[in-house]
Amino acid sequence: MANEELTPQQREEATLKFWEENKIFEKSLAQRRKAKPFVFFEGPPTANGRPGIHHFIGRAFKDLFNRYKTMRGYFVLRKSGWDTQGLPVEIETEKTLGLKSKREIEAYGVANFNQKARENVWLYQEEWERFTKRIGFWLDLKDPYITYDPKYIESLWSILSQINKRDLLFKSHKVVPYCTRCGTALSSHELAQGYQSVTENSVYLKFRIKNHELRIEQGVPVYILAWTTTPWTLPGNVALAVGENLEYRIAKKMDKNGVEYLILAANPIVEDKVFGGSDPVTVEYLKDMVMGKDLVGLKYEPLFNIPELQNEKSYQIYPADFVTTTDGTGVVHTAVMYGEDDYVLGDQLGLPKYHTVDKNGNFVASVPGLAGLYVKDPKTEALVINQLKEHGQLFKEEPYTHDYPFCWRCSTPLLYYATDAWFIGMTKLKEELIANNEKINWYPEHLKEGRFGEWLRNIRDWAFSRERYWGTPLPIWECKECKLHTVIGSYAELEAKRFRPANKYILMRHGERDDEANQLASSKLEDPIHITESGGKAVAKQAKILHEKFGKLEAIFSSDFIRTRETAEIIAQEFGTEIIYDARLREFNHGELSGRPIEEVHQALDLSPAGFKKTIGGGESWEMVRQRTGDFIREIDAKYEGKNILIVSHGDPLWILRGVMTVQSDEELLLARKESYLAQGEWCAVSLKNYPLGSDHRLDPHRPFIDEIVLACEQCHGPMRRVPEVGDIWFDSGAMPYAQWHYPFENKELVDGGKQFPADFICEAIDQTRGWFYSLLAVSTLLGREPAYKNVISYGHVLDEKGQKMSKSKGNIVNPWEVIEKYGV
Repeated sequence: MANEELTPQQREEATLKFWEENKIFEKSLAQRRKAKPFVFFEGPPTANGRPGIHHFIGRAFKDLFNRYKTMRGYFVLRKSGWDTQGLPVEIETEKTLGLKSKREIEAYGVANFNQKARENVWLYQEEWERFTKRIGFWLDLKDPYITYDPKYIESLWSILSQINKRDLLFKSHKVVPYCTRCGTALSSHELAQGYQSVTENSVYLKFRIKNHELRIEQGVPVYILAWTTTPWTLPGNVALAVGENLEYRIAKKMDKNGVEYLILAANPIVEDKVFGGSDPVTVEYLKDMVMGKDLVGLKYEPLFNIPELQNEKSYQIYPADFVTTTDGTGVVHTAVMYGEDDYVLGDQLGLPKYHTVDKNGNFVASVPGLAGLYVKDPKTEALVINQLKEHGQLFKEEPYTHDYPFCWRCSTPLLYYATDAWFIGMTKLKEELIANNEKINWYPEHLKEGRFGEWLRNIRDWAFSRERYWGTPLPIWECKECKLHTVIGSYAELEAKRFRPANKYILMRHGERDDEANQLASSKLEDPIHITESGGKAVAKQAKILHEKFGKLEAIFSSDFIRTRETAEIIAQEFGTEIIYDARLREFNHGELSGRPIEEVHQALDLSPAGFKKTIGGGESWEMVRQRTGDFIREIDAKYEGKNILIVSHGDPLWILRGVMTVQSDEELLLARKESYLAQGEWCAVSLKNYPLGSDHRLDPHRPFIDEIVLACEQCHGPMRRVPEVGDIWFDSGAMPYAQWHYPFENKELVDGGKQFPADFICEAIDQTRGWFYSLLAVSTLLGREPAYKNVISYGHVLDEKGQKMSKSKGNIVNPWEVIEKYGV
């Protein structure tokens, strides 16, 4: 391997080949499995974009520490993971399908959309794995945690249930950062990742006072000045706020248009901003100052005539403690639905709560001259300003450069927008978060009290819900009648709290066959195979047992093969119940192996999960049988409630149907095949679990399948339906220390016993201080635990030629393969 004639790339390839052929990574784990663990958490990437050169740096750091600790004798389990849900995946899926809005997604079908998202997320999996191996990053790629996996999601539900038990999960109508393109609220940590410096028009407005007792001449118009950088919020204005203890000045302005009085804060900086600039205004200040408390109660004329915003408290001046003279005029324009301070003030005062902007970001029909226009379009902004100018309400406009939040995934400008959302009360845990941060060793050290510590000291409640489709469904069911809500913590609870009474299904295999001791496969309808006389007597005996046990059968469904018809007729005679024949209950089609010795069929079967999709003799696969029997049972279950129903079929179809009804995975089905495979004439009783099943009849807790699950209200006993939202994907990754092990349903010793929790070491880029680093700490603190990690390295971004962070979403990444081929790793 040390041949000096080899290029660096060739030497690296030779080393990689040696490692792989000799399973060096696997051996390094096996040799140390009983040693003291050094716990490492891998931050999950999303495989719907190619890896870039910036991903190399982090993986190099991770591998360096993990190899060092391995060489020091520690057991370093390096479980890989994939972030597979949320807006990043949804947006790429929309692009693939040519969809541009939520309306188009729903027209396409949520089930179809989510299935495409599930496929898209693996678009570049092979390239990521090849990249990981090529750079020599030792990682267990064969057993990754996957955030969309049903077991992973069940762990997330369990955590949310525990959060709810601490009274930290709540629904509220608040102003949140809202993406009109994605149609959902975002959290404060998502908000922090999307700021851009922009230059927009800010405007100074003149609000005409209607009544006053100020010491100025009567008959001359008096205006109070306010400033805003968001002209689109002005149609929603319902009040003005002043500082009670701030001093205000009255300026007399005289020009060719006449005389008017203007009220603003008595502050030289404010005065210079308002009357100075490139187009200065000459005014004369009145001698007497006015206190803010003397302005309180004054009424003014609305900028726009919107009846829904008019009540006895609208269009007045109110005191507020958030008013300052740092920016603007010392007077704050208040649009209740579009600012956090505005909303709180409006709630306290009883101001109207009415949206002048819809969730698509367009003005509603009641806004004169602007209805249907997108509020962040510069053309719309110009129309707003022109209307104000025409009505004499605009004092001046000027460009203003500031940081404005954009959607971190689609780059749409966000609106601060009042909407219903689910929150996690992080503000209640502020001191616990700060105390936990004290236990973490940060590198660079300044991040601890700086970027990260400052974030914790100004912590906000976590806007947790997303009005989207491909994500972890919130396990919250609400009763419309009594308004009770319940938070589900496991799939078993769905069955325990089901609303519809369960049907009891008796699955029965046909009686003993009469064809040469069952040595030949028979899967053709026309096969003249009957049940034996003794087989018929055995079925008749079972019929009496069933009659005694169940009393009544509501229906009998049967395969239409001769042997199943004869079996069903014996049972029907005992119960007096009609038989319904259904082709979906027919025998497993063995294709050209039908009529051949049964041993040949057994030899053709692949008893592995991959074998489910393999056809036998050109006939059916087990997957096809799952599809038809699953279609059957779900159709029948929707028609009956609390009934006893007999199903007569064959060995393989009943084995698979039983697995569908008890929600077994392919692996679980195969493990249980020997025990659950019914003998001829044997039966078992089973109900279809109240679990969400996908279109392939496997457990799938995603929308729309989970939305079909109805629970019983503990209070009024009426139906409870799930809220439509999904959760923040940062919760998915923040909960990985537990969910990767399906905790607390399995592997409790790994988490509670300290074998794989907390992490001794994590490492990601600087932006994760308000992303994964925060969500890891947030979830562990919410669970009342110590920090999820002891040591963290945060490295800087790799920048492009313009000084911008390299990012998959921006498409400015350097192709790592080109660099590797030219220079090696």
